[in-house]
Amino acid sequence: MNFNIRKNDLVEIFSEFINILKDNPVKPIISGLKIESNNGKVTFTGTNLDINYIKTIECETLENGVVIFKPNLALEYIKLLDDEVITLSSKNDILSIHLAEFTLLFNDNFPENLKLPAVEDIAKISPQDLYKSFEKTKFSVAPSTENLAINCIRILFRDDRISFVSTDSYRLTYLKTDNTAFLNKDFSIPLESVNILCKLIKDLNEDITISLNGENLIFTWNNTYFLTKVTTLPFPNFDAILCGNSFSKEMEFNYNDFKSSLKKVLTVARTSNESKNGAILDFKGKKLSISASSGKAKINQKVDMIKIGEDFKCSLNIKFLFEFVENLNNNVFIKGNSSSAMFEITERDNSSYKYILMPLALRD
Repeated sequence: MNFNIRKNDLVEIFSEFINILKDNPVKPIISGLKIESNNGKVTFTGTNLDINYIKTIECETLENGVVIFKPNLALEYIKLLDDEVITLSSKNDILSIHLAEFTLLFNDNFPENLKLPAVEDIAKISPQDLYKSFEKTKFSVAPSTENLAINCIRILFRDDRISFVSTDSYRLTYLKTDNTAFLNKDFSIPLESVNILCKLIKDLNEDITISLNGENLIFTWNNTYFLTKVTTLPFPNFDAILCGNSFSKEMEFNYNDFKSSLKKVLTVARTSNESKNGAILDFKGKKLSISASSGKAKINQKVDMIKIGEDFKCSLNIKFLFEFVENLNNNVFIKGNSSSAMFEITERDNSSYKYILMPLALRD
């Protein structure tokens, strides 16, 4: 194998695959990146058995061939080079990159047929819309893989909308977008796949086609193929939580003032050993008082508000509240009934983005 490639392209490609490849003691070949040079094109292939990623680019190919190796060390070396074009060539068990040599992996057992055909197209969406939708919902995904049913983002494909839902059982985020789908289907995409996909599509300009093959979702764009397995465990029934709720209390806050106050209170609340990230919110008259304390400090912030309903007090995870608010752009609405019932947070003129937050035990 022998080909020339632009340094910036190689750095970008190796960086993308390092996000996917993992050490696999049972099958070490899986941790390798497969590079195939073939008549003016070079194809890069990697998998961790849950995600398959394949990228093809046009290059000056001098000799066709296939190699598999671990790209981590090579990436660090390539970043230090000044050359605009890098030559990769292989001989025996060695891959030469510029003046360095890297050991190859035996490719006898590398998985074949990683590029599964798309059986059905589900939707076409701009990378900006998909990226923003993931970012606006992934913060409330359960971070641990101990409960795979909620360690994911649920996507609802409909012919009049595409919606995104996430929950960690203490809170729930719902986002409805104006994008539309060809089929009415629901899928749960693991958080790991979402995080990797976000890195890959953040700066794209070409629309992404989302397709289906069995229990796999396929995302394709510009000679790039990304496959992820979906979570088949039942996602919690969130419709009952979102629909049919009535609230006796409603508070409206200026976005910038409210966000600033939450951020200040969080600096103290996160250091509390007794109730980490917990804060007391006292809705009284036209002012909200937010207070938190730890063994190191105390803080109290007051924010103007417009309130409908009686005065009341509650305790909330201020970190959870802040994570949703920082995704907003307009005045914040908080609706509730009592200190022991769920709260709904939205923003002015946007009923498509909702946040359900459960309260903490209120301590005087």
